Amino acid sequence: MSYDEQLCPDALGDIEADQGDAPAFINGAGLESVSCPRCGSQLDFQEWWMTRMDEAYRDSSVPSLAVKVPCCGTETTLNDLVYNVPSGFARFRLRAWSPNRRMLNDEDLTRIGHALGHPVRQIWSLI
Repeated sequence: MSYDEQLCPDALGDIEADQGDAPAFINGAGLESVSCPRCGSQLDFQEWWMTRMDEAYRDSSVPSLAVKVPCCGTETTLNDLVYNVPSGFARFRLRAWSPNRRMLNDEDLTRIGHALGHPVRQIWSLI
């Protein structure tokens, strides 16, 4: 049994891996808000966050993720902001279409991270 069959033995769809040239934003299902990782203040999602996302990709195919949050002036990245659902930037994505299971557990994520050689973040996305 392959590793992907072990993770999602009852998957109704394929399990795919893809890699891009530049980090792409992967938003989780139900993304509605974003907060500062330092002070916890909720940031203006419609104005501040969307403007930063537009700026990140404006002049280059490789985004600049560096930002300074307006609440406390902390310098951070768009990837390190606190999203109300797991979200983030990635060049590599492992996707399970209709996995027919709940979220992967910490042990599964650790095994995947070890296989890839770096930590991974799970993002539940609806297509």
